[in-house]
Amino acid sequence: MAITLRYLCKYARENYGMNLICGESNMNNLVSWVHMLEDPETASFLHGQELIFSTGIGHKDTAWLYSFAKGLVEHQASGLVLNIGPYIQSVPEDLIAYCREVQFPLFTVPWKTRIVDITNDFCRKIIKAEENEITVAGALRNAIFFPERISEYRPLLERKEFDLEAEFCLMALSFQIPSSEKFLEYDKAVRLHLTKLLINYSDRFNIFRQDKNLIVVLQSFPQDIVEDALDQLVEVCKYGYPDCRISAGISVNDSGIHSLARNYKRAIALLRIAERQGQTKLSYRNSGLFKLLIEIEDTTVLKRFYEETLGQMEDYDKKNQTDYLVTLKYYLDYNASVQEVAKETYVHRNTINYKIKKIKEILQCDLDYQDGLKLLLAFHIKELL
Repeated sequence: MAITLRYLCKYARENYGMNLICGESNMNNLVSWVHMLEDPETASFLHGQELIFSTGIGHKDTAWLYSFAKGLVEHQASGLVLNIGPYIQSVPEDLIAYCREVQFPLFTVPWKTRIVDITNDFCRKIIKAEENEITVAGALRNAIFFPERISEYRPLLERKEFDLEAEFCLMALSFQIPSSEKFLEYDKAVRLHLTKLLINYSDRFNIFRQDKNLIVVLQSFPQDIVEDALDQLVEVCKYGYPDCRISAGISVNDSGIHSLARNYKRAIALLRIAERQGQTKLSYRNSGLFKLLIEIEDTTVLKRFYEETLGQMEDYDKKNQTDYLVTLKYYLDYNASVQEVAKETYVHRNTINYKIKKIKEILQCDLDYQDGLKLLLAFHIKELL
């Protein structure tokens, strides 16, 4: 489970006298680690998502805290904890006003609190959360790929407070980048942004890598929430990582942990179709005819159907360097309108008419309504396979 400020600080008031001054709306900020910093210049060394503690030691007054907080916000720290004592006797009003304006979580702890105790406690919780994340990912992989081994993954997931009878949805993501050297950087960024979006609804999810895809397993997430999170992720990446193109397949919500294996196949199939069509996302509920094709377990049936319909046309194009398959797709998409096909392809109508005549000869059909349905189905099968 990703660890948030809210979870991390759940008992900090009772145990350490930690008090929240402002920034309540961002208590779902993720926390990757805890650091002690005493100098505004050191904020630039942060990676992001750190919770910062400061005693003010080495400073004559508190004037530095305002620029210090601005630097932390700019470098995406999760929050700031001030140790109230001889160096910081009270929290400056300008600091409170700024943190309240940007909703940056600001806390205080009394001088009697031993900083080593609270930071050790928080670090242990962060490490435990990371271990839980890996453990849960392993159990969910077993549920997907070895659903019959229920005795191996059920107890673990139940201990981690997953409701195995709830509804589960699965999302498969891929991203295309110009350089493989940046793969790990992009992978980390995509995971982080997606986690930040999902955690605002619930922490009952897990993200892990399987082959070249990111797999997201979600418990009791409404479909609209999942799709909205993905749309926001794409927008974030569009501005922060403009050379990264994301594609995703989203399964349906199905009851019970046993549904994961089926939903994994659905999400992967939808992801492949989205990639081929250049779409950002394709969800099961909006996949139209693909919904039926995905459910067919025996893909040899689909391959045979394609070969018996469009296969010969594809072979003809390859042998004769023609583009009849492309023309046929446009012709079917535009309800047999030669004029629309000519406009779309910038080709004269007489040329389109000639191509349609040749297509009918090759396929030995009239391209009537029934033929059109069969051929459109074959095109869908081509996308799926």
